[in-house]
Amino acid sequence: MILPISDEVGDALSFKVYENLENYIKTSGWCNYRSSADVLSVFSKYRNNLEAYLEDSNVIRTVADRLKVGTIIKVKLKLEVDKVHLSLIILGENGSDIYFSEKTIVNKIDPYDINTALVSWLDLYEVNIPYHGKTLGVLGDQITFTFPKNKKVSIGQEFVLKRFKNKNKHPLLKKIVEWNTETIGKGKVFNISRGQALGVIKIYNNDKKAITGDWIKLEKFDPKSNYSDKNFSKFEDHKYGKLGDVNISFLLGSHTVTTKASTGRNKLSGLLYGLKIEGETWITRNYFVSGEFSKKIGSVEKSSGSPSSDSSSQGPSTLKILGGFKYLPMGYFYGPQVNFYGGWGKYSYSLDESSTDGFGENDISGIILGVGGNIPLKKGLRLYASGEIMPFADFNDEDNVFGGSKSISSTALDIGVIYYWSPAMKLTAGIDIISNAMRFSGANSELKYSETNFNAGAQFSF
Repeated sequence: MILPISDEVGDALSFKVYENLENYIKTSGWCNYRSSADVLSVFSKYRNNLEAYLEDSNVIRTVADRLKVGTIIKVKLKLEVDKVHLSLIILGENGSDIYFSEKTIVNKIDPYDINTALVSWLDLYEVNIPYHGKTLGVLGDQITFTFPKNKKVSIGQEFVLKRFKNKNKHPLLKKIVEWNTETIGKGKVFNISRGQALGVIKIYNNDKKAITGDWIKLEKFDPKSNYSDKNFSKFEDHKYGKLGDVNISFLLGSHTVTTKASTGRNKLSGLLYGLKIEGETWITRNYFVSGEFSKKIGSVEKSSGSPSSDSSSQGPSTLKILGGFKYLPMGYFYGPQVNFYGGWGKYSYSLDESSTDGFGENDISGIILGVGGNIPLKKGLRLYASGEIMPFADFNDEDNVFGGSKSISSTALDIGVIYYWSPAMKLTAGIDIISNAMRFSGANSELKYSETNFNAGAQFSF
């Protein structure tokens, strides 16, 4: 961002300098620009002596925090009869670190000449920025990183992954003269989209892995080079991602069975517990396959009606094999994700057999259609939700308790949160609601299974 600029002639000159400098930064593309207009309320508190207050690092830090910026551009103009004393200082977000400073005398009071000097200084500063991008997300050896709009990035280009450690200041000038970093590894870019690049780390310098916020330094790229060097011999194998997630969670929830049988309407309910294993693998960045298996055990007790037995064991299980398309309007890590998917699924139930009460072993299976997704709530935390139906389900009655089915309805809803504990592991918690209902033509005419489960577990990237 650019701090307000003032002069001694009613700010007529400074306004033009500010406007020209802002236009240059917006179009040059070496940074993401934030307008100071968004913090006019902060500046208004100091309008009686704004120039003096802008010397206070606490004021500048407040502005940087409001705008979420890491680079503050400060321009000073001091006019004389036929010349301008011009200075440029680039500060860090703490308001005190000086990244760059220059000053000169412009022998003409002309906004064009002043901005020519400022632009040349900014071009020099941009060359000396110690990185070209920052890591947005990590999936195993795959990373997504941003890069400036003016930087040409090519598929196959090498980069170095570095981790910032500390800064060294000049003892007298108080300028940042050195950035101390640790090299984590080296990799290559294999996909580019919407100002983000996807790369694979192929060489690690130590036992540390990539994390969000690591620096990316792009290497010089020869477009005539191929990708068959010894450090990236299988580039084509990594052109499409082969990584994914496995989620293991504990289940605890209520389970209800309702039947309309020859003995009347019967209802059993109780608490069941078990485990759920889910996996998702990306064929490409937008297409995925997934699977789910869960198993619960416990018993259900009479809740209403007059069943021949007041309790029954119950061991429901779920199996799903799915595939779909992942819509990423702002990239994989940054914005929301919307999944459209379909596949095959099966819900199995195993009550103690009682033909008069409408209890037994049975299952429904068929084609699943669903939509889901997740959105970021804050850094490291996402909300997810999904809903699915089984429009053309089949009912299998292993104990021959029921006749032919007239209609089957199956729905499943899932909502929860994902917390990014580490690059390789996330913590998950949520609630899923499952309802499977069948109608029949025989004496036992209705059967319904209802579940509300709380799940908590961990998700591991591979």
